Amino acid sequence: MTTPKKTTIPPKEDAVRLEHLRTIIERGLKPFPARSERTHTLKNARQSPEGTPVTVAGRLIARREMGKLCFCHFTDESNRLQIVFSENELGKEHFKFFLKNFDLGDFLSISGVIFTTHKGEISVLAKKYTLLSKALLPLPEKWHGLTDVETRYRKRYLDLLANEESMRIAKIRSALVRELRNYFDSHGFYEVETPILQTLYGGANAKPFVTHHNALDISLYLRVAPELYLKRLIVGGFEKVYEIAKCFRNEGIDHNHNPEFTQIEFYQAYADYTVLMDLMEDLLPKLLKAVGLPMEFTVDGQGVNFTPPYPRKTMREIIKQHAKLDIEDYPDQKTLFAAAKKLKVEGIDKTSGRGKLIDDIYKHFARPHIVNPMFMIDHPVELSPLAKRKADNPKYVERFQLLCVGGNELCNAFSELNDPLDQEARFKEQVENKKAGDEESMPYDEDFVEALKHGMPPTAGLGMGIDRLVKLLVNADNLKEVILFPTLRPEK
Repeated sequence: MTTPKKTTIPPKEDAVRLEHLRTIIERGLKPFPARSERTHTLKNARQSPEGTPVTVAGRLIARREMGKLCFCHFTDESNRLQIVFSENELGKEHFKFFLKNFDLGDFLSISGVIFTTHKGEISVLAKKYTLLSKALLPLPEKWHGLTDVETRYRKRYLDLLANEESMRIAKIRSALVRELRNYFDSHGFYEVETPILQTLYGGANAKPFVTHHNALDISLYLRVAPELYLKRLIVGGFEKVYEIAKCFRNEGIDHNHNPEFTQIEFYQAYADYTVLMDLMEDLLPKLLKAVGLPMEFTVDGQGVNFTPPYPRKTMREIIKQHAKLDIEDYPDQKTLFAAAKKLKVEGIDKTSGRGKLIDDIYKHFARPHIVNPMFMIDHPVELSPLAKRKADNPKYVERFQLLCVGGNELCNAFSELNDPLDQEARFKEQVENKKAGDEESMPYDEDFVEALKHGMPPTAGLGMGIDRLVKLLVNADNLKEVILFPTLRPEK
């Protein structure tokens, strides 16, 4: 990771702002009062008729002095508005005090009236001003923007101030999460919460973060997925549950991965994976509408059409099409590893299980060719230790991934395995994989197997990464653009 460029603050400007603060205090004013007055947001004020008395509040971001007038621009979350300070209106003393002691970045409350300048700009003519918060450091690069990528991610508050696109992305993400909640609430799902600190991790093939609880003197894991707890709730009598869950996986950081991420997982009793494919074809257009996107737009320079229905192709079929290899011809790890090595598939070694080999072959050959949304269905059982086997071919499971541009995985879903004996056997297989060197294999979860033995109805479940979905919708090239505070190496 490159060392971020540090923005140095000229000592003179730093000292000047502190001197202004001292002057304000000596004047008997509070530089950080607890209360403020505001009758109109800047957007409301801008829409008000001329002559309307208003009290607005916001951050001073620009100023231009012209004799006995000072034209300033203020901003709040709603908009930007010009406020005119006049010596004739404020009096000579108050006017000069403002000019000498207030800086860009300061928050003020201004009372005045709406008027239109000679140039036709809607403005507020200030009658009175009150300091709300004194800024002791300048805005980034004099408000002309913050371009250093590392600084933008480390100091997101400055990024949001300086870059409209960063604020737009943050608001799109908020709108998308709100629409997700509205959708599942309106379809009879209950929102629930499951533990983040777990005595045993599970629900996904991933390496966990480990911590220690002093009082109990035990190791605990940050959850890699909420799946096993959500399915316990189905056993307990819930029929539709969802959670917007923070998850943690001790993996590398790149444009598509962050160790801390957010996903929504939901489970529906008396449903199979085909029901959830239909649900996703109903949900995605609603999400696009909620964030103001059409069904067709450009991602990474490629036109993508989200209009349902989406094609449904088996994983075997997709690999055969792009890798010219039929996984049925390689029924064990040894023969498939030899074939994958011959095909020069990256990231494999002798410890890679057959399931991982199949996944790596898919990623190497097929994933780059995927553009429009497509359901990749019916994965090999080795890849899916929690999914139900297909009745007509038990070597595969009822699973799908919704894929898009470059094979980006929008969601992962399956008909849940509710046979406790089969689940027990697959957990044991995962344990053997871990002994063989696969650090991402799941441990044996005895309590979950016991829960299944009490009976779980036919159930379908789905997990969808919110970070990756937002990244796709805003056409960002890095996951850090859509996570407000991404994981970064500490500065030295």
